This record gives sequence, structure tokens and C-alpha cells, in this order.
Amino acid sequence: MREIPLLDYYRERGAEIGEFAGWSSPLWFTSNREEHLKTRSDAGLFDVTHMTRIRIAGDDSEKLLQKILTKRVEKIKPGRMKYCLICRDDGGIMDDVTVFRHPREAKEFIMVSNAITHDKIIGWLESNSENMNVRIENLTFKTSFFAVQGPRSSQLISKLVEVDVSGMKWFSGFELKLNGLKAILTRSGYTGENGYELMIWSWDEAILRKIWERIVVFGAIPCGLATRDSLRIEAGYPLYGQDMDESITPVEARLMHAVDLSKPDFIGREAIEKRMKHGAEKLLVGVLMRERGIPRRGYRMLHGDEVVGELTSGILSYSLGVGVGLGYIKSSLAREGEEILVEIHGKRRLSEVKLTPFIPWRVK
Repeated sequence: MREIPLLDYYRERGAEIGEFAGWSSPLWFTSNREEHLKTRSDAGLFDVTHMTRIRIAGDDSEKLLQKILTKRVEKIKPGRMKYCLICRDDGGIMDDVTVFRHPREAKEFIMVSNAITHDKIIGWLESNSENMNVRIENLTFKTSFFAVQGPRSSQLISKLVEVDVSGMKWFSGFELKLNGLKAILTRSGYTGENGYELMIWSWDEAILRKIWERIVVFGAIPCGLATRDSLRIEAGYPLYGQDMDESITPVEARLMHAVDLSKPDFIGREAIEKRMKHGAEKLLVGVLMRERGIPRRGYRMLHGDEVVGELTSGILSYSLGVGVGLGYIKSSLAREGEEILVEIHGKRRLSEVKLTPFIPWRVK
């Protein structure tokens, strides 16, 4: 089991520790509900060091990323990032990632991918870069990764870095020194709120603890991964390994906004285009409960007496006070407001299909 560098510190502070994608990390510090609502109304602080971070550099770095990513890498300006997918030849999603072009080094990129795909994605990059002038460096165990999310995140981060960051564009970033350490700050996140992610070139517990405690003093509440999960479900964000995997293409996952079919060639392009042409049998949608009940992964969805889908994620929405979830449903029923039944503990509960986030995104 891998451990993030501040794990013992969090345990000493009473955090509930659990396993996620092979890592021991905090699930919550006080309670999922308190942390969730504080992030929506104020600011939450998350340690997401378990996420995979990879540096791709060299004369052929752009060539490699053009080959494996679903978006046009040449359009990423220095200091900007894009959300992309990595697909197999058959269009199946290997992972969803962000890719950031270094503000000064035009041939250097940093990719952030999911913890569960750590070995797979590094291997995929290496196997597709043969005979290319490219360096692939795993930064996961050389850097730490914090996220500050919520309405007050700009104010808190501005105090931390001693620069007014409120004017930063979404998915932009810059390099800085923090406590004498190299760091990269981006305006980004996985909660649906305005927020920032901070990559710090250190695993030194004492230094990282000082940075964490400064952000808490500024007013952020420490949050665990359970809180991050409930926030992302409300925002309608799928989680790789739970809401999508290699059996799912961007068409079924309704992630075609992360695919640019005008791009001449990338791995999986032909299969995705074919799936678009012929249509998908099922689509990923949101499910909003209209009767009492909390939807959970694996629960069946019905239309009349016909089983028409299955949930992949589900929670009690602390923001709305009702159950919400994500799942795949027969494509003909993937319509906003379509009434469906969710089978919960043997009872069928009324719900409706949502094609938009349960909580409107408030990214800047």
C-alpha cells in the first residue's frame, strides 16, 4: 500500500484513513457532510498526492501526445492546460487526464492522470514513444499535490502565494517558489467549484506540513477523498475505474467534448468516429431521486418492468438533500427529465434522468 507523505500527520489529527486506488489517504477529517458543505460555501483543502503526475519533455514530446491524446496538443498555449482522454485502438477509454504546457519550456508538458492507472499510463507513454526524442519522468513520488476548492479559494491562494490570482483564467497556471521550493499553480479542480491545484516539488513532511497548516490558518477546512467524491458526483464528473473503463468509449460516457475528431490522427480516432456514426446502445447520465432513497453503485434502473441500466456512482447529495447518482441507461431513454425507477433494497423508487450537473458549475 502506497502512502502519501503527510499520512501520519493526518492520522494524528484524527482523520479517518482508508484505501483508494492502492494508496492510504484520508477519507474525511471531521465528517463528509461538514467538509462537503464547507467547500460549497467557503473553501476546502484536499491532499490529492495519490494522483499520477508525469513530465513529458523533449523535441518529440508534442508528437507523442498528439498520437495518444484525443485533443490537439499544438493548440495548448504555454501556461495552459486541456482535459483529454487516452483511448485504445478500439476507442475504449484508458484514462481521462489533464495536460499542462510549461509556461517557459514549450516542449515540456505535465500530465495528471488517475492513481488507479499509474502503471498502465506510464507504460503506454513509454511503449508509444519508441524512436522518439522524448523523456518521460514519473513525478508522482517527487512532488506533492494539494487542491483548494470553493468560493473563497482565490482569496486563500492569493495569501499563500502572495500574488493576486483572482484574474487567472480557468485551466491556466504558472511556476512559482513556495517555501523555497519549485511549484506549479493551476486554476483547476474536480468539484465544480472555483479552485486551484498546487504541485510542490517535495515529499518532505515538515515542509509540506507548514504549507498545509498555513492554508488551514487562512480559513480552508481539511477535506478527505470521500468529500471529493461526493462533490464530483454533484458536479456530474465521472470517475475513471468506477463510471468508465476500457469497455466504454467517449460516446457512451458522453465525453465527446474531450475529443477533437477534426484532428487528423490519434489512437482510437477511427473507432470513436464509427461509434458516433452508428450510435451507442447506452449512455452515461445523471439520476436524481424523486422519492426517498440513496442510489448506489450496482443498483438497477428500470423503465416499467424492463431493466434499462445500472448505476455506477451514487450518494446522498448534501447540497440538495436527495439521492443523486451516475449510471448507464438505454440510449433512447437518455433524455432530460425522463422518469425511471431505481431498485433500492428490493423497492422501486421514482427518479429522473439528468443530462446536466446536479449543482451548476461555478468555475471561473
